[in-house]
Amino acid sequence: MEESQSAKPRGRSDLHVVMVIQRFRPYFSGQGVQLEELARALVRRGARVTVIAAVRGEDAPNVEHRDGVSVHRLRCDLFGRANSAWSRRLWSPTFALRTFFHLLGSGARPDLIHVHGANDALHAAWALGRLFGVPALFEMTLMGVDDPETVRTSRNRLASLRYAVYRRFTGYVAMSPALAEAYRAAGLPEAKLRMIPQGVDVERYHPARDRRALRRELGVADERAVFVFLGSLIQRKGVDVLLSAWERIHRENPAAELWLVGRDRFEDEPAAEQFLQRRLESIPAAALASVRRLGVRDDPERLLQAADVFLFPSRREGFGTAIIEAMACALPCVVAALPGITDYIFAAPEAGGAESGVVVPQEDAEAFAVAGLAMLADPARASAMGVAARERARSRFSMERIAEEYLAWYGALVGSRDRS
Repeated sequence: MEESQSAKPRGRSDLHVVMVIQRFRPYFSGQGVQLEELARALVRRGARVTVIAAVRGEDAPNVEHRDGVSVHRLRCDLFGRANSAWSRRLWSPTFALRTFFHLLGSGARPDLIHVHGANDALHAAWALGRLFGVPALFEMTLMGVDDPETVRTSRNRLASLRYAVYRRFTGYVAMSPALAEAYRAAGLPEAKLRMIPQGVDVERYHPARDRRALRRELGVADERAVFVFLGSLIQRKGVDVLLSAWERIHRENPAAELWLVGRDRFEDEPAAEQFLQRRLESIPAAALASVRRLGVRDDPERLLQAADVFLFPSRREGFGTAIIEAMACALPCVVAALPGITDYIFAAPEAGGAESGVVVPQEDAEAFAVAGLAMLADPARASAMGVAARERARSRFSMERIAEEYLAWYGALVGSRDRS
């Protein structure tokens, strides 16, 4: 990394941004995927992006350069075996210390440090920002985890210290109106906040050019209905509600399939593994036989393009990127209500316009099933919804537009620090 020229005003397109995230490739996280897409878009606009992430053992190379993005993985299982309880407990504080000394010893001063989510590295990022004299930006990623009230009332022994640091960041990003409202409710300064939603690569996620051929490649008959879910198979994502709804859908349409796309192995999280296994075993064998667990994929867009209906019963999100990925593929979506998120993603259509998605009440498996089946029963409505969804994703949530919004906010923060 090269030394920044502190005396020279920084343009939007030549910023050096350090992104700090604990869970990143090869470990799956939705925020990690989003960060990587954003980093590439920023690089295409001339920015330099360095990602600082944690790694255990030899899971991935320490340094990697891909698509113009530099990734530095810091080994954080220094105490005991990589998957021991002791090592897991020290994972976050070790990452914070290693982040601090890694950047301090690199000889480089970035123009801005961007922290994704609440972990102990937020202390390191804030301290480095102060030491380097550069802005530190905190991005809220999940309600109930890193919104101000949750951080303030955490049971963590150092919660008061964490919140004191949290309140002192130069700027903040809320990825949804829900998180923005939580920020305002905490009484934090409005001038430090920008609401920037997550984005989708609309060139990658698009309607299938030859859907029949794609389905043949995936081994799906033309007449078979396919419902798809994209996300980790955990309780927060409402997988139990999804499987309850699937029992009803399967009774009505025994030939249909449900594709579960996302993380479905939790060796280091026994409770999550037990939850998933118990719930899968609780549904009738015939319904279970029509469920395909496809795991984490490098090509989720192909599965969305081949499916008929997207189902997303998540109980809590920061945004819900999977929804806009499905929308960009022109897939009709049925989702559980997430106030301040789903009402924003599915903006009310103009007079005479088609709806861009269907929202049903939380925890209502029956309503979820009925809405999903209604998409199959009314192909014209489903098609019009898919077209409207694609247009909404393209016009508001394109990653190219989101990258421009981040660059504008970065530039404002760097400019304000230069003037102070």
